[in-house]
Amino acid sequence: MTTLHLGVDAGGSHTRAVLLDPAGALLGRGGGGGANPAGQDPADTLGHLAAAVSAALGPRDPARVAACLIGLAGYRALPDPDGFARRARAALGLHCPVRLVPDTVPALAAGGVADGRGTVLIAGTGTICVRLDGTRTLARGGGLGWLLGDEGGGFWLGREAVRVAHADPDGPLGTAVRAHCGADTPDRLLRWAYGGPPRRLADLAPLVTGLAGDGDATALVIARTAADHLAALARATAVPAEPLVLAGSVATSPGPVREHLLHRLADLAPRLPATDAATAAALLAGRPARRTP
Repeated sequence: MTTLHLGVDAGGSHTRAVLLDPAGALLGRGGGGGANPAGQDPADTLGHLAAAVSAALGPRDPARVAACLIGLAGYRALPDPDGFARRARAALGLHCPVRLVPDTVPALAAGGVADGRGTVLIAGTGTICVRLDGTRTLARGGGLGWLLGDEGGGFWLGREAVRVAHADPDGPLGTAVRAHCGADTPDRLLRWAYGGPPRRLADLAPLVTGLAGDGDATALVIARTAADHLAALARATAVPAEPLVLAGSVATSPGPVREHLLHRLADLAPRLPATDAATAAALLAGRPARRTP
């Protein structure tokens, strides 16, 4: 019976799972909600992981999975990573061990960095930049979460959009934000902002980038400022002689943030991912774990 390799990319807003055969052929994909354990009930994290994996497996027996690697946003927030990996194995119904690594590891591999040494800038819901040697962290910037950091990421873009909408509710961005939030006054917009989970502000990021792409001056300033924050984070972490990979929806989606970011980092020759991080995780799952000193 053919054994299978399972990879999971668990981010702040979305979880993606990929199932490959030993030759690397795609067998299944699945998705679920965000699985960052920082600020989230561990049961919810495990539930979202299980939903994504179940969809990727389809009717296949989980016992056929010979190797599983999960790249987890918020990995550093885990007090007991080994214990969490065991709980994940049980929640996913797997018989093989689960290898748990920071989400930066498969993100770097998705950029075609075969030896695992280089820097990856992730800008999705949150932001982090890490220089890696295999799974060993050589340098790190950002990664402080929505309360203390995440400048330039989806949450930051959404927060800036709400600030503009409160100050200028009838401008193009303010009108779009209020429509999204169902808030017909600035006060109701504030109640919306504080009345739910903070991460939902990231859902407003596409409004900013969309209007910026259409030439709205206010949205364009926000988008370019986001790119400036991300560029500063990368420059503080990356080494010019090594690869720099951009990952996450904010950094890689076509539009003004990516365009300005690529311009700011042109001398570092940043790479965009050649494949998605979940597929990279599945490919890494089938390889022996690299030992680093």
